[in-house]
Amino acid sequence: MTVRPVTHHEILALVEPFARRGRHVDLAASDRMARRIAFRAVDHPAAGGLPALRETLELEHGGQDYYSLTRVLALPDGAQAKLVAEGRTPADVLACVEAVPPARQIVAGPGWTIAHGHRAEPGSAAGGGTVRLTLIEAQARMDGLALALRVPRTSGIPADLELRPAAGDTLALPEDFLAVLGWPWTRLAFTRGHWSGNLRLRGSGPDRTADAEAKLERTVRHIAHTLAEPPRVFHERQRAARWRVTLRRAVPLLACFAMLALTAFVASLDLPENSVWRMLMFHAPPLLLLLFVVLPEMPRIEIPPPPRRLTAASWRLPSTEGAR
Repeated sequence: MTVRPVTHHEILALVEPFARRGRHVDLAASDRMARRIAFRAVDHPAAGGLPALRETLELEHGGQDYYSLTRVLALPDGAQAKLVAEGRTPADVLACVEAVPPARQIVAGPGWTIAHGHRAEPGSAAGGGTVRLTLIEAQARMDGLALALRVPRTSGIPADLELRPAAGDTLALPEDFLAVLGWPWTRLAFTRGHWSGNLRLRGSGPDRTADAEAKLERTVRHIAHTLAEPPRVFHERQRAARWRVTLRRAVPLLACFAMLALTAFVASLDLPENSVWRMLMFHAPPLLLLLFVVLPEMPRIEIPPPPRRLTAASWRLPSTEGAR
């Protein structure tokens, strides 16, 4: 189905609520064929503990009663806080976006900033009419590092973490660098110039968003604080936590050994042909395979290496040395 480009007369009608608030159309940045209308950027000076921000708006008219408004708050360090609102009229989506102050989406600390990306939905009358926010992504910057978080819409699926150093810089991080924070944080894997891992989240809806934002801030504080000290300090301070991570990684292997021992024990018993234990023993392989499939994460059966003392003078290495 061919989408009809938006006309100038339609633009004048669509942007009327924006014009009343001093928002001006940027025709050069708009895409009439895609029915997207861009507005001129607005610069906000640093205030209230927030850095200077550049705000841009883009309105998309996807159908007769469907409108989507995206607000982007660009920080000087390159991070962007996005807010997407959907509604039946341009005035509805604009009111929804304006109800969310920049301070709700941006968190700043000593040497780091976090920019949250939310999807906004109008609140119910029973909830006081406040806008409901759902975290869909986030960006953080700290000492030249970029951390990205992507949150799936489906509850129960872990969020993706990606830690990327600045161009020409290489980090030498142990796999348990974030896992020492607790069970929700998985081990890190180095692929294609960046470190990646997962973050397990609890609950659904607003509770899941609150949990993700709290864990992300704890992650950023941990990274900024840890990288400000030599690697040996991390090993000394987190020695017990690193051993707990090693034991946690060994659980799938220990579970396999326990199943083998239980199978051998049950096989040694003189059980009747119609015994439930004999049936479970016979069907154990397909049941274990089914368990592996339905789990949110595929268990990694391995012999985890013990945590080693970190002797490097710095977390950062020349780009020619690669990552450890």
